Amino acid sequence: IEAVRTWNHHVSSVPNNWVLFPTLDVTSLVSAKITELVERRGWSLLPAGLRQHVVGLNYLFYSSSSSTYLVYRTRLNFTPFCSSSEEDCSFVVINCVDTCNKPLTLLSKEAKLKFHFKHPSVTSCNLPGQCGFILKTVPSEAALWKLRLCTENEDYLNESVHFHEEIRAEKMHLYFIRSFSNGELRFYPISWLGWLNSDSAAEQRDEWERNFSFKDSSRFRVLYKLNT
Repeated sequence: IEAVRTWNHHVSSVPNNWVLFPTLDVTSLVSAKITELVERRGWSLLPAGLRQHVVGLNYLFYSSSSSTYLVYRTRLNFTPFCSSSEEDCSFVVINCVDTCNKPLTLLSKEAKLKFHFKHPSVTSCNLPGQCGFILKTVPSEAALWKLRLCTENEDYLNESVHFHEEIRAEKMHLYFIRSFSNGELRFYPISWLGWLNSDSAAEQRDEWERNFSFKDSSRFRVLYKLNT
């Protein structure tokens, strides 16, 4: 889903490089292809709570009636890729403690993202504060930015969360959710946010930050895979 979204928005932001589809029913086409891929590779379904999530798709369609190319914008819903209940899923969704209305600005500097999460393997804890973890953004010249899971005690000094070694970075997948007043939750891949931070995307980045407003409930989230 992330790959489809990132690719689609990259090509649609380049003049004369829009994707031409032979059908208006693009969401069904893409959904069927992803469903086929999930079944063939035996991937786990996403948590039921992600059913509200959507990703935007932009594409061209040739109208024979008007002999013109029309621009369409549609949404791909996560429902077909989600489990029917949280009990049947091997993933959990963890909200960042703090909301964020400027994700690009945050990712471009050193910052901490705090999460409350008690791993199922931690059955007893008497440490101060809440169980959880911190992801730290690390600016880098070699990459647009990096994220590091904080594991040392000094990383958690004077913080409201503490860390347990059961938390593993390889089990995490970070993404951003933009909340709308109508209840819609728009999904933004970190890969696409990373591309917007590049020099080649300066024009698209300026337009995105200028025209896109964020509700106070917009925030980063982690999709965490539990041990199976």
